[in-house]
Amino acid sequence: MLNKDFSINTIQNYETDVKTFINYIRLEKLGYTIDTREINLMKIENRKTYLRNLPTPKNSIYYSVKPTISQSTIQSKLTAVKSLLKYINLFYDTWLDYTKIETKRIKSDYIEFITENEFRLLETFIWNYEKYKINSLRMQLLCNIGYTSWLRLSEMLGLTVDDIKKKDTRIIGKGNKARRVFFTESTEKLLEEYLEERWKPIPRTWKKEKKSDYVFISHNSWYDYWNVIKKETVCGIMKKYSDLLNIWKRITVHTLRHSYATRLLESWMNIREIQELLGHADLKTTQWYCHILKSELKDKVNQIFN
Repeated sequence: MLNKDFSINTIQNYETDVKTFINYIRLEKLGYTIDTREINLMKIENRKTYLRNLPTPKNSIYYSVKPTISQSTIQSKLTAVKSLLKYINLFYDTWLDYTKIETKRIKSDYIEFITENEFRLLETFIWNYEKYKINSLRMQLLCNIGYTSWLRLSEMLGLTVDDIKKKDTRIIGKGNKARRVFFTESTEKLLEEYLEERWKPIPRTWKKEKKSDYVFISHNSWYDYWNVIKKETVCGIMKKYSDLLNIWKRITVHTLRHSYATRLLESWMNIREIQELLGHADLKTTQWYCHILKSELKDKVNQIFN
C-alpha cells in the first residue's frame, strides 16, 4: 500500500479492519491459528451479517440517528479484507479469490453543509459553551480553518504555526496529492489570540505551556498535555456541539469542508478555479457539488429578470 502511495491514515484504517476480521474468525473457531482454507464466501457473508447488526459507536455523530453502523462503513471494512485477499492471491496464489467478494461503492447525492449564518451561530456557541478561553479559541480556530481553507481533520492536526503564518502552504493530502492551501485574515487573527493564550498558565493546574510547533495541541494537563490533540477527541467535541446547537444538521469537520465548497459555488466563481482550490484531479468531482445550487436557481433567475 505504501508503494501505491496510500496515505498513512488509510493504511492504519485498513490494518485495523483486517485485524478485527482476523480476531472475528479466531473467536468463531475458538482458536488462535487460522487455516487459510477456512476463509470462504460463507465466512464473508457471516461477517456481513454480523456487521449489519453492529451498534453505532457512542462517539459517532450518528449514535442517536442510526441504531447500527452504516452500509458505507460495512463496505469499507469488507474492502480492507478484500485488499488482504488480493495481496495473498497475487503473491502466494492461495486463499479465497478476492474477486468473488461483492462490494459496491456507496456514494450519496446528499451533502451536509452549513450556511454562513449557521457558521456564525456555531462560533458564538463555542465561545459560550467552552468553560476555558484556551479551549474556546482552539476550537474556533479549527472550525474557522475547516470552513475557510478546505482542510481535512488529519491535515489540520498536522499544521504548524509557521504554515499559517506564511498565509499559504503546500499540503500533502489524501492519496499523497499535493495542493496549495490559503489562510484568511480571520484565521491569522484567531491564531494570534490562541498563541497568546497558550503562553499563559492553563486553568485548573496553572502549568505553563511548553513550546510546540503544532497548532492544535492538548491543554489537558492530566492527559496528553502538549501533544497534538487526538482525532477522536476533536470528533467527540464536534459531536457535542452538533447535538447541543440543534440546527437540525450534523456538524462535523467534514461538514465544514463541504460548506467551503458550496460557498465557492454560491459565489458563482469559475468552476475551473474552484477545481484548482479543491485540488480535484477530475472536474466531475467538483461538479458533484453543483446539485446543491439547483434549489436556488429559480430564485436567482427571478432576481435577474424581475
